[in-house]
Amino acid sequence: MSDSNYRPPIHGGDPRQLPAANSTLPMLDLATGINPWPWPLVSPPNDCYTTLPYFNVELQSAAASYYGVAPELILATAGSQPVIQQLPYIAPKGRVLLPAVGYEEHRYRWQRAGHDIVLFERYDREEIARQIATENILHMVLISPNNPSADQLAIEELRYWRGLLPAQGLLVVDQAFADANPESDVSALAGEPGIVLLRSVGKFFGLPGLRLGFVLAEPSLLAELDCCLGPWTVSGAAQWIGQQALLDKAWQRQTREKLRAASTAQAALLAKVFAGEDIRCVNSALFVTLIMPLAQAEALQSACYQVGLSVRVYHCGESGYMRWGLAADLTVLAERLSQLDIRALAA
Repeated sequence: MSDSNYRPPIHGGDPRQLPAANSTLPMLDLATGINPWPWPLVSPPNDCYTTLPYFNVELQSAAASYYGVAPELILATAGSQPVIQQLPYIAPKGRVLLPAVGYEEHRYRWQRAGHDIVLFERYDREEIARQIATENILHMVLISPNNPSADQLAIEELRYWRGLLPAQGLLVVDQAFADANPESDVSALAGEPGIVLLRSVGKFFGLPGLRLGFVLAEPSLLAELDCCLGPWTVSGAAQWIGQQALLDKAWQRQTREKLRAASTAQAALLAKVFAGEDIRCVNSALFVTLIMPLAQAEALQSACYQVGLSVRVYHCGESGYMRWGLAADLTVLAERLSQLDIRALAA
């Protein structure tokens, strides 16, 4: 299977994808789904830069406490993206079941590694079980909370589907957005055979440039991943800052409350602005998604650019999933939205 058959996904917030800047109306970036109120950074000690960043037992201990799992079930990585890229090459070749609506890197990377892709349309327990059984599925990749549809999956469902996969198969659960939705946390599955959980520090802590994440899985799989990813993958500064952030329980508690309130308020604002349109609104703690016909989503995205709003549109067949990250100032967002000509878009 040639790599040239597939185009890499376009990600939100990439300045190369934005129209020319409007000097009188700076672009408000809502395309990334990152906490707009980041953990308050402190400068790491100099030796974070002057020594090679080998395994850090303090970071490992902090992560084990944060996720509530044994330290030997955790591997620190430079965000979850390197694992998304490497895991398909470790896994035995076969058919992979993924959601039709979800973070596109998963599908793209499994395809590049030579696996056959099968999609499911909705999170239905028995329908997915039927697909596993009748379509010879070896691996399954899920996202919970799902980006951008906001679907969440229970531990019981995940265990059920994993039990239907072959012994050598993998159930991969991307939990990049789970920190802000603790009810979605499935860390209790860590270490169970054939289950891989991906966690991200960047989104909830508002530090995507830190490039820090964790894989929770069986020690044997973590050892193989560690070997493939190579030494020094997580910088010394990321290790030190990550340790401090993971231990800051008070900030985490306050931030979860703040994000939930902000997401609810922003969802209400968007629902009001687009009331009367054929648009469905769903939300998770870190983003709000408007679901509409794809042509309408693309037209609305272009209109948003004109009023200084950068938003992400996922192309999902004939539907467009427009994901709005949280605005740090809802008043500014409301003012920009008031400049949209909704009637012209409908026409």
